[in-house]
Amino acid sequence: MAAPDAWTEVAFINLNDGTTDSQIQAITETIDIDQGDKPMESIPTIAGGRLKKFSPQEDTSITFEGYPIGIGDKTAATQEGLDLFFNAGTDAEAPFSATSSRSRTTFTVTILWTDDSTATAAKSEVASGSCGLRYVFANCDLISCKPSYTDGILKATYIFKCPAFNKAGTANITSSSTDGTAALPAL
Repeated sequence: MAAPDAWTEVAFINLNDGTTDSQIQAITETIDIDQGDKPMESIPTIAGGRLKKFSPQEDTSITFEGYPIGIGDKTAATQEGLDLFFNAGTDAEAPFSATSSRSRTTFTVTILWTDDSTATAAKSEVASGSCGLRYVFANCDLISCKPSYTDGILKATYIFKCPAFNKAGTANITSSSTDGTAALPAL
């Protein structure tokens, strides 16, 4: 099977708070991933040469723009909104409310593009014979939630951020893909 020319139109997005898997692709319009720079600068020497000085990789930001129609139910498999930013006080059933809080929830954010018509979520298997590209970002925090009604439609920008590595030095970011010659396993 030939790989697609580009990934267009459809993607799956999964948020996991350690307990619940929630899908947000139905309310999302755009996805932007800034994997964080790996800064380098050079230091001139008196011999006319340069020495490289490396700095640690910067944090990764994952930005979603979308159209919330509610604040979201922390226990729902499909989200209507992401006011998970408030974290505390979200009710288990309607009517929902959220109250600002100092507490934070850590998420794993998973994004999948695939041409496998049997895939139903970002964590789904991509079967052999189909192509797929998946990003998994662990230890993410929802750091920004900005609703706006500028264009006569309620739109919100959500930003998740994670470091490239956890405190033990283990990678928080994994990308994987398949060209159709092998399955991409379910998570």
